Amino acid sequence: MLKDYALKVLKKSLEYDVGFGDLTTESIIPNNTIVEGFIEAKETCIVCGIDFIVEFFENYGVKCEKLVEDGDEAFGKILKIKGDAKTILILERTALNLIMHLSGIATTTNRIVKKVKEVNKNVKIACTRKTLPMLSPLQKYAVVIGGGDPHRFRLDDCILIKDNHISVVGLKEAIKKARENVSFTKKIEVEVSNFKELREALEEKVDIIMLDNFKPDEIKKALEIINEFEIKNKFRPIIEVSGGITEENILNYAVNNVDVISLGSLTHSVRSVDMSLTLETSKNKK
Repeated sequence: MLKDYALKVLKKSLEYDVGFGDLTTESIIPNNTIVEGFIEAKETCIVCGIDFIVEFFENYGVKCEKLVEDGDEAFGKILKIKGDAKTILILERTALNLIMHLSGIATTTNRIVKKVKEVNKNVKIACTRKTLPMLSPLQKYAVVIGGGDPHRFRLDDCILIKDNHISVVGLKEAIKKARENVSFTKKIEVEVSNFKELREALEEKVDIIMLDNFKPDEIKKALEIINEFEIKNKFRPIIEVSGGITEENILNYAVNNVDVISLGSLTHSVRSVDMSLTLETSKNKK
């Protein structure tokens, strides 16, 4: 389960963060001090990861009350907590780091999806495998919460023939070998970088063609080639565009008749949402 994986990540992160102990908390906070507090979103966001954080806190004896759910748009208090002050202070940064990061991905994805839907209701916004080590499943979950598509989770999800595969064996040979050696249940996607490779991929009737690093005017030309092929052969693959696409220029790509737009920036360089944990009661003893 994804929650189990998130808890493993949080536990490992906590072990690293604590080291031999929290010098500050252990030296100044009295034992058996019960506090109440809130995690707050300091800017409007799409919340993601709150269930992971709740279970993380509760595993250490901190009581939680969710004020929102994953996927909700929120500003202000999103989680109420009550428990031992030392425990909460030790857990604070590890918990905040994850929910801030995942909510940042969900928020950015949601904003881009809404923007693109205004000009093309049919296109999917997808992330890529340009994820942070060990966080890929959680980052892709955040993309889905934001309304996007996760693309491949792992290398075993789908065949994706990229430029380096083509450099080694050639495009047609790569497709031939993939069909010979992999189950028919797996789709074949080919990344093409020019019109020659596009025509070859169309001739092989692969499932998905990725137009990689095509400029908007080149995409228009590519779509003309694809449309001509479709008319003649009654076949059209799924068309994905990727490479050099940002939130600022994405509408230049979305206005075209493409099926998927993928952005590595959704996961590898997104800004975290500003959140904080505020303790409101500090002298209530057990």
